[in-house]
Amino acid sequence: MNNIIFTLKGIGNRLLHYLHRAFYMYSWDYWTLAIVIFVISLGFLVLKHFMKRNKKTYQIIALTAFFIYVAMAIYTAVLRRSPDASSSGLSLIPFYSYKMIADGNKDKIREVIMNIAFFIPIGFLYCLIDTKKINYKKWPIIAFSAALSFLIEIAQLIFKLGWVEVDDIIHNTLGCCVGILLYILLDYMTFNEREF
Repeated sequence: MNNIIFTLKGIGNRLLHYLHRAFYMYSWDYWTLAIVIFVISLGFLVLKHFMKRNKKTYQIIALTAFFIYVAMAIYTAVLRRSPDASSSGLSLIPFYSYKMIADGNKDKIREVIMNIAFFIPIGFLYCLIDTKKINYKKWPIIAFSAALSFLIEIAQLIFKLGWVEVDDIIHNTLGCCVGILLYILLDYMTFNEREF
């Protein structure tokens, strides 16, 4: 049993290593990121369409993907980083990123977009798991995203893993909302249906 766990952990670490290298090697731009998110989202919707009669299996696949993504998000944002007191800090001013962008900080634009994109799959995958009609009951995943982002920021603050900003929580939560809207849009455009 320990050998199996060790092997799975090794495979997971190797996969994350290659994903990390691919991301930085090709220096993805915003259009590439948008296309990747769109294609993956469309793939899940097509899978949903073809597995109408096997709803439970489809939900298990979506739920597994959801938990894997959440685990990868935590790993990327907390566990993979190394402590560095010299490059850590705290910013509690909401929307301060936009002031920095207005002042000419172009790197901040990329950071804002990546923080939003980082949580898009969470909102999207939740909609795939919850096959009921889109309504006000989607608020729990928005609250979950805000809480997850908050806990990530707290962990980064405690372990000095980088700058901790209120804006990161705002943008991550916004990303979840974008994921929900993306699901609604793609579902309507492709199959014009809300439930199995």
